[in-house]
Amino acid sequence: MSLKSVFFSILAAMLLLPVVQAEESPAPAAPAAEPPNPMEERVRTYREQFDQRAREAEALRGAHQAEMDKLHEERQAEMQAARDELQAEMEEVRETHQAEVDSMRAQPPMPGPVSGRQQAAEKYLDERQAFFENQRQERAALAAKRREARYKAQEERMDAHLKKREERLLSLVKRQEEMRNRAEDRHNYLVENRDEIMDGMLDEQVEIASRHEELRKQAEERRKEMAAVRTRMMEMAPEERRAYMEAQREALFGEQSMPPQPADPPARPAWAQRPMRPPVPPAVPIR
Repeated sequence: MSLKSVFFSILAAMLLLPVVQAEESPAPAAPAAEPPNPMEERVRTYREQFDQRAREAEALRGAHQAEMDKLHEERQAEMQAARDELQAEMEEVRETHQAEVDSMRAQPPMPGPVSGRQQAAEKYLDERQAFFENQRQERAALAAKRREARYKAQEERMDAHLKKREERLLSLVKRQEEMRNRAEDRHNYLVENRDEIMDGMLDEQVEIASRHEELRKQAEERRKEMAAVRTRMMEMAPEERRAYMEAQREALFGEQSMPPQPADPPARPAWAQRPMRPPVPPAVPIR
């Protein structure tokens, strides 16, 4: 579609848009008893004129579109005719050339003695045929050499690729073997020192339980003392309570009221210094 058809389509759409909007929102009907309003008459006249212009624009657009379609069809017909003519000329030239070649190749029997001109023509045809045959053989030999070189290069690339892949798989085998040996050594160590490790773990748990029990008893004693102090303070007068709190401030709110925390955790036994589980082997992508 050309620029003119697009322009006429946009113009027709712009002219028909108010008509569609006017049809979608109709004006309220006036009472039958009232005389016709001049404004309504002018609006009705304008709408009739606008509808007439819209119909004319649509007809003009249709005529223009028909004209453009006709021109397009004529242009297509001309191009097809030109292509057919060119194809016919090429076919005629090919047939003529083929007829000449066939006439040159044909060797009808000579009724009489062959002249020098005919002998020269036959010699020229034989030499030309031998030349073309030689050229064909050379091209075939060159194509065979190129094909062989291409196959050889492909085989070399494939051999190099397989060697690299084999090397990667060999390194993967060695890595997995090292991890297997490490896991077996760790398993043997655990089997040999199973009793010692278990006894150490049990002793450690008993020690931890005893320490927590001792801390629980200390906290219970402090709770009882704090409960007694709270009961005693509830029975005191405000002035006496204030004086008691000032006297016992460090005991009630100081740092000594908190349970003492050990500076450093107890040292782990020697058997627990090493990890209990073998290291997890890293994920190796499979190629």
